[in-house]
Amino acid sequence: MITSRPLQRIAVATLAMASSACFATREDLRVLQRDLATIRAEAIRADSAHREQLRQTQRAVAGVADTLKTVNVFLSRMQADVDAQLHAISRQLITVQELTGQSQKRLQDLRADLEARQQDASAQAAAQAAAQAAATANSTGGALPQAATQSAGPAQLYQLATAQLRRGSSSSARAGFVELLAQYANDPLAADAQFGVAETYAAEANAAAADSAYAAVVSKYPKSDRAPTALYKQAMAARSAGNVRRARTLFQQIIDKYPRSDEMQLAADNLKTLK
Repeated sequence: MITSRPLQRIAVATLAMASSACFATREDLRVLQRDLATIRAEAIRADSAHREQLRQTQRAVAGVADTLKTVNVFLSRMQADVDAQLHAISRQLITVQELTGQSQKRLQDLRADLEARQQDASAQAAAQAAAQAAATANSTGGALPQAATQSAGPAQLYQLATAQLRRGSSSSARAGFVELLAQYANDPLAADAQFGVAETYAAEANAAAADSAYAAVVSKYPKSDRAPTALYKQAMAARSAGNVRRARTLFQQIIDKYPRSDEMQLAADNLKTLK
């Protein structure tokens, strides 16, 4: 920074020469030249210091820019890695869901097969008992006992009813589901059977009966996997019918009661677009 002392001296000398209206002496000129040289030197030093500050600032800005560039590259790579991981997790979840569905179907098939084998064994035992009774009756002259019929097991009934529903025979399917509910009300397949009843009414476009049957799934089997699906079916039917208020209420119930269900995200998406 240029000091003010040389400037003051130059100003005083200049004023003195102007006021006296005479020529300056050699000493005054030498003093003036020294002051000018001092001012010039200070100006050079100030400019040099200023340029150095500019260079330092430029280096700092360049360093910050390089750091930001590095951070941006890191964030881009991290985002790509996160996206790849999320995609992989999504694929794994889909695979797990597919395997879970296949496992449930396989278990139902195995259970139905086991029930059929048990039924066959019971029928054979009954036939043997009838043959023995017949032999006894022939030897003693007594009457033949009436053979008791064996009903199908819950897995068999569900399998048969589901097959009828897939073929489009909704009434036959409903009869099978209702039979399962009547004979095996406490069986784990009861919730699936009640949901199947609702599906048969939906296939017949009987909206009121379907809604009532779906509601029964939620009220009777609130902890089953079918409950959030039944609520979602009700909500979508209400939305299609233009009953926005009821649809919104049902979608919110899914979010509140079944936050971990597959239908939760679907319900949330529908609430965003519901008007």
